[in-house]
Amino acid sequence: MLYAALSVLYLATGGVGIGVLGVHRFSKPFLALLVLAALRAALPGDSWLARALLGARSRLAGAYAALERRTPWARSLLDATAAVLTVQAVAKLTAFLANLLLPAARERPFSMPFAGAKLAETFAAWDSGWYFDIAQRGYFFKAQGQSSIAFFPLYPLLVRALAWPFGDGDRALWVAGVVLSCACLLAGLTVLHRLAWTRLGVAEPARRTVLYLAVFPFAYFFTQVYTESLFLLLTVGAVAAATFSRWGLAGVLGALAALTRPNGVLVAVPLALMALADRPGVGTLVRRALAVSLVPLGLALFCAYCWRLSGDPLAWLHAQAQWGYTLGNAPTVELMRMVDGLVRYGPYGYFFSDPLAAYYFLHGMTAMVLVALVPSVFARVGPALGAYVAVSLLLPLSGNALEGIGRYAATLFPVFMLLGQQRSRRLHEAILVGSALLLSLLQALFVTLRPIY
Repeated sequence: MLYAALSVLYLATGGVGIGVLGVHRFSKPFLALLVLAALRAALPGDSWLARALLGARSRLAGAYAALERRTPWARSLLDATAAVLTVQAVAKLTAFLANLLLPAARERPFSMPFAGAKLAETFAAWDSGWYFDIAQRGYFFKAQGQSSIAFFPLYPLLVRALAWPFGDGDRALWVAGVVLSCACLLAGLTVLHRLAWTRLGVAEPARRTVLYLAVFPFAYFFTQVYTESLFLLLTVGAVAAATFSRWGLAGVLGALAALTRPNGVLVAVPLALMALADRPGVGTLVRRALAVSLVPLGLALFCAYCWRLSGDPLAWLHAQAQWGYTLGNAPTVELMRMVDGLVRYGPYGYFFSDPLAAYYFLHGMTAMVLVALVPSVFARVGPALGAYVAVSLLLPLSGNALEGIGRYAATLFPVFMLLGQQRSRRLHEAILVGSALLLSLLQALFVTLRPIY
């Protein structure tokens, strides 16, 4: 009350002198608040303010309970919102401080059209510039050079559509990209919470599922101008729609996932297994098969566009080779190379064997942990989602580099549904603390253009 009175006095008069209680700067009543609040907190008994807040909390809890009874999705939305705000807000603060304090490792390939660029840059780095370029001026193809055809179209199309009412300017496009990514993350976690709650039958594992995914060390991609949050929403949505027997919607969402990332077509694997799981009749099976067949259609549409633009339906795949990335290796080659390096140089010396060794190690260990969890996903989450994790790991592991494994892993939601089922309090705390520390570190490396992509 005293703080409020001093603040009003300062705002009304611009400063006043009352002996030792002179108020000439706004900082004095603010510092007085800190002292008074600390003193009041040390005194026994509840204050009138504490009692009022507790009463308000009780009324809000009652209103929320009534809403939850009428709308089952309310709990899912609340838990998803809490996960996003508590985790991503801290991660963005870390990224902002890192961008202020640490020099960029290389020149930024694009600039952000905002006065506060240091904050804006925490939402865009590396491939964000390619998605912005596609949203701004469409695709181009170069047979002997890097070209935007390597990036799939749905995300930049949505960015362009979202920015269109605001003039399609540079600022509108960047803001649309950030808003789209953040909104898709919140929606994706909400759907994932509902899916986990339905499949596992208990709310607490569902809450842990979304929390673990939000705090995953590579979860910083979800709030970047990148496709990860949209891809998460579409793949989780497709599986959830099939779980609730909405096969037409499942097929459409799967097709959109295939238009978002190259590995989106793999969502057809769990959908096909789910379609067969309950041994449906011929009519039902045909309808489900038609719905699942929509998934590869999404990829086919982009291939048709590539053929029209370049004469090569697989131009998107061949264009990726311009970054030095190719597929076709045995899925164990890169992991064995990392393990051989650890044996040859020793666990410590390995990190000095190559400038990128530490980055390879982060991706490689992520892949090894996920591979080790695949059998448990089959056993405890279901064969359909276990198969989805297996094939989704097989694709990037067959590449000629481990880079990007973290991005793929961040969207493998069945793994987080498995982790959400564990009941150990100590393991829960270890996952949160360890993941949060790594998330802050990797977010800082990514924003300052270190090669953790």
